Amino acid sequence: MTVIKDTLKDQIALASQLLLLVLAAYVFTMAEEHRRWKTPVLFIGLLSWFFLRHRIKHPIIWITLFVLLAVDLYFKYFWVANHHFMLIFMVLSVLIYSYHKRTDILLKNIQILLVIVVLTSVVQKLMSTQFMSGDFYYYMSNRGVLFRNFINFFPEKLEIIKSNSKNLFDLHATDPNIGEHIVLKNILPNLGLISVVFAWVTVVMELVVAIALLFKPRSVWTHLFFAAMILGILCTRFETGFMALLAICGLYLCRNLYLQLLYVLIVIGCFILILTKLGFH
Repeated sequence: MTVIKDTLKDQIALASQLLLLVLAAYVFTMAEEHRRWKTPVLFIGLLSWFFLRHRIKHPIIWITLFVLLAVDLYFKYFWVANHHFMLIFMVLSVLIYSYHKRTDILLKNIQILLVIVVLTSVVQKLMSTQFMSGDFYYYMSNRGVLFRNFINFFPEKLEIIKSNSKNLFDLHATDPNIGEHIVLKNILPNLGLISVVFAWVTVVMELVVAIALLFKPRSVWTHLFFAAMILGILCTRFETGFMALLAICGLYLCRNLYLQLLYVLIVIGCFILILTKLGFH
C-alpha cells in the first residue's frame, strides 16, 4: 500500500506518464499510413530524445508525437475520431506546462477541456432527435452493438441479434426506391421504453458531471460521478481510447487516493484492450 501511495503522490507526473503511454500507442497505430515519412520522423525523434534528453530542456518526445498528431489532423480532419482532437489539446497543455511549470494553469486547462468535452456531448445528444427518441439505443441494442460482452452470456439473445443483422444485410442489398422495410425483433421486452429512459439518463448523468467538473473539479462526489460515467460507457461499448483520456484527465484533477487508483486501473485496462485490439482505439 505504501508503494501505491508513493506512486500516486505526484499525480501530475503519473497522469503525464500514462498520457504519454496512450499517446505513443495511438501514434504508432496511426503510423501504419504514410509510414514512409513517419518512420524517419519517429526514428529521429526517438534518437534525439535518447541522446539529448539530459542536455536540453525541450521535451523532444512530446514535441515529436505532437507534430505527428497535428499532421494526421491536417490530412485526415474529417476522418479522425474525437479522441484525436482531445489528445492534441491534452498534449499541448502538457507541452506548455513543461515550460511555465505552473500546476494551477495545467489543471485549469485540463478542467476546461474536460468540461467542454462532456458538455459538448450533452448538447450533441440533445440536438439529435434520433438519440433523444431512444431510436439510437433501440437500433444498436437489437444489433448487439451495446452491452455486447454481457449479451454473450445469453445464447437466445444472440440468435435474435443474428436474425436482425441478417435482415438488415438483406435490406441493404435491395433497391431503396422500392421502399421495403423491416421490423427488428426485440432482444428485451419493452425495449423501446427502456431505450428512451436510457437516453435521458445518459444525458442527465453527463450534464451533472459537466456541471460538477465546472464548479467542483476536486470534489470526491464529482469524481465518483465521473468515474461511474466512464465505467458505464465502457460497459455499454468499449470506447477504450476516449475513456482512457477521460480517466487521465480525472487523475490530473482528483485528490482522493482510492479514486486516483481507480482512474489508473481504468487507463491500464483500456490500454491493454487497445493493444489486444479487443476495444476501439
